[in-house]
Amino acid sequence: MSRRLSDLKSAACSENQYLDQLVKLFQQNGWDVKREPLSAGKCAGLVISQGDLLYIVALRVSSQGRRDRLVALLAQVILQARAAALASESGAEPLAVAAAPAIPRSTVKELMSFLTEVAPNDAVGIFDQEGFRRFVGPGLEKLTAVPTRTARTQRLRVPDSANLFSDLNQRMLKVLLAPLIPEDLLQAPRGEYRNATELAEAAEVSVMSAFRFVRQLEQEGFLDNVSEMLRLVRREELMHRWQATYLRAAPALPLWWIHPGNCECNLETALRTYNDQASVRERSAPRACLDLFAAAEALGYGPVQGILPHFYIENLDREVLQSMGLSPDDAEYRPNVFVRVPVFQKSVFRSAVNRNGVPVADIIQVWLEVSSHSARDETQANEIRQHALAQIFAEQT
Repeated sequence: MSRRLSDLKSAACSENQYLDQLVKLFQQNGWDVKREPLSAGKCAGLVISQGDLLYIVALRVSSQGRRDRLVALLAQVILQARAAALASESGAEPLAVAAAPAIPRSTVKELMSFLTEVAPNDAVGIFDQEGFRRFVGPGLEKLTAVPTRTARTQRLRVPDSANLFSDLNQRMLKVLLAPLIPEDLLQAPRGEYRNATELAEAAEVSVMSAFRFVRQLEQEGFLDNVSEMLRLVRREELMHRWQATYLRAAPALPLWWIHPGNCECNLETALRTYNDQASVRERSAPRACLDLFAAAEALGYGPVQGILPHFYIENLDREVLQSMGLSPDDAEYRPNVFVRVPVFQKSVFRSAVNRNGVPVADIIQVWLEVSSHSARDETQANEIRQHALAQIFAEQT
């Protein structure tokens, strides 16, 4: 009995040492930390906060870094963290942390695979005494530290329900790829980002949206996990998968010029005038930009003969179209122009560039749509790929 009590005291002492390290780690990274023993499972606990983020942290420590012990320990601490958060009235999110003296990198891979399968949305931390730290969850990414001997990109299975190419995700992809594209072809900040929090700020999306996106990229093996920055790898495969998203094009509405004899019946002129007027009107005015082959030509990759110009508009408003000099009435018999409402509006309009006062879809958007359009011109799509997007397709890891 005395030996059993001694073992328990030793384990408690060890857990407190790990808890001290965890407190120091959080504080060094700008978190406010409060020690709070958790009633759920009687495990060591903390309450941490930073800005709008608030977590209840449950910590459990294993004496060995074996897979079987850590998987069971991680499952246990996830449940304990959830229970502690549920019992709290603070509205805090659960953060489950497991630690051991040394965790083999093969075990880390298996633990992350386990998390993907059973707890894909939980905030989790794993660390050892050799400097390895892996944290997943909104605002937690900068806590991660991977020694140089860590294995390279890990490919984990992503849930089938996850949409890597949602509207906001496409915008974030454009932000990550922006340094590889000339500024006059894509509107996006040019920079490098260490984690989802920094990416969220640059792309003007929520931290949660960026966190989920980064995790999906990681799970599908599109991020270089050795790099300290968010660096895309296997880019050609990524671009072709992205391209497939556009195989089902948004329906186009035919329009005709109300006064066809007017010399101003030019889509670029109409969009320039509308854009100038919209800038002094209320901000609720729907955004519009050149699309498809007309956009490609405006960006210097064209022209394509025999295809009527297309443009995007945020929503179909008869009065707005009339202000541009266009009408849908009987236009199916004599179309001059086609208009579409984009499925992915944030990605399209936030990334559009301005060419001589004319809003134009960015070059990635143009390539995605030109190369998958029913009237596609492979020569034009290849020209865009080989010149404007050359750096994206050049690097292969």
